Amino acid sequence: MTNQLQFNVSFPKFNFDQQFSFQSGLHVIYGESGCGKSALINQIIGLKTGHENFLLTNISCPEEIQKIFQNPDTQIVSSTVGGELAFSLECRSKDQELISSKLIQLKKTLFFECADHRHPATLSGGEKEMLNIITAFSVDPQLVLIDDGLSFLNTERKEEVVEYIYNRIAETDCIVLWLTSDCNDFQFGVSQWELSLSYLNEWFGKIKPLMPNERTSQANNLIIECHDLCFNYNGSGNLFNSFNIKIDNFRTLGITGTNGCGKTTLAKLLLEIEKPESGFVSLTKLGETAAIAYLEQFPEKMMGADSLAEFVDRLVNAGKLDKHKISHAVNNLKNCQLDWGQIKNKTAFELPWSTLRLVLTIWLLNCEYDLLILDEPTFGLGRQQVLTLARYLELYLKNKHLIIISHDSEFIHTFCDRVFDMDQLLIKTKTDKNIYNG
Repeated sequence: MTNQLQFNVSFPKFNFDQQFSFQSGLHVIYGESGCGKSALINQIIGLKTGHENFLLTNISCPEEIQKIFQNPDTQIVSSTVGGELAFSLECRSKDQELISSKLIQLKKTLFFECADHRHPATLSGGEKEMLNIITAFSVDPQLVLIDDGLSFLNTERKEEVVEYIYNRIAETDCIVLWLTSDCNDFQFGVSQWELSLSYLNEWFGKIKPLMPNERTSQANNLIIECHDLCFNYNGSGNLFNSFNIKIDNFRTLGITGTNGCGKTTLAKLLLEIEKPESGFVSLTKLGETAAIAYLEQFPEKMMGADSLAEFVDRLVNAGKLDKHKISHAVNNLKNCQLDWGQIKNKTAFELPWSTLRLVLTIWLLNCEYDLLILDEPTFGLGRQQVLTLARYLELYLKNKHLIIISHDSEFIHTFCDRVFDMDQLLIKTKTDKNIYNG
């Protein structure tokens, strides 16, 4: 058994070969989407996909390892939150008294209030991530590998989770490697590293800020209205209770708030995916129902078993994608370093999550919808990729509308004309003047 993580990394095409050693602590490794963050973790635990441009050798690591997945659904196995908290404990012990005692403590530690019987599918992306952090650390691992597993959390929640991780490190002397696509996460590590397509090096750079948009106000005809809206999931507590709001005069609207406040649920109510218990919610254009496309937090759900090419065919057959725009979309993908010829026959489960999200976003931006709702569009994207995405979104806004749901407050407040803060029930303009107080 060893209390440190050691390995050699070689990039054969770039004459790079170095040894790395990590002691107890939280170590942050940043990289753009597609640079090999998941591959690095998989090689550490002995899984090799055969497609990496680097190779790990001479690996020495602790025996008790926990991996926290990028897609939080991948880690969740139980049909209730209480069952999920108990699962790892029950796999390691038959002592019911010990399990019950630890389970009581885990429920107190959970970062949000939640009934034991609540189904994890009704949790927000950030709540699922927090649940996965708790269950991973519940078995006192010696090494924890986080694969972009905190990317759904807003700043406040992320700080809470990082504090919890540091407390667990102090208690167990464990090693935590946090692979992330958010360069702002550097601030949380005892050491900071950057993984690229040609090297893994300690990071000493500066973070390039996002520039506020210079978009001028444009006339529009979309209106969002909620009147006496009531809706809750079973076991969730109050999400919407006699909720009232009217939002108009926006080209791009950002919706932000703490994890679990109802951002995604509001989108699903607007789209009639969920139905209000009472009251009403509507999104109209000139008094008529608007044509809306929605890319949700978990994009594989809208793909099913179809390939990307079959998904595009569905858009064409539905009359939402002009055949003449297909070549334009393919060029957009090429500018994002995505070769349509190589990925078009792949399914959602054969692509990295961030790649799938970006590909679907590009195709929907080329479709004929009045409004596109993007739920966490920057998830898994590095800084340069976020800047590229912002350019394409800006082009879309010349004659269309966007609603962006995100915990990424930097992106929301620099890109959107108006921001609805669901924690404060305030609508803010680009100059941060509050124009509504619910």
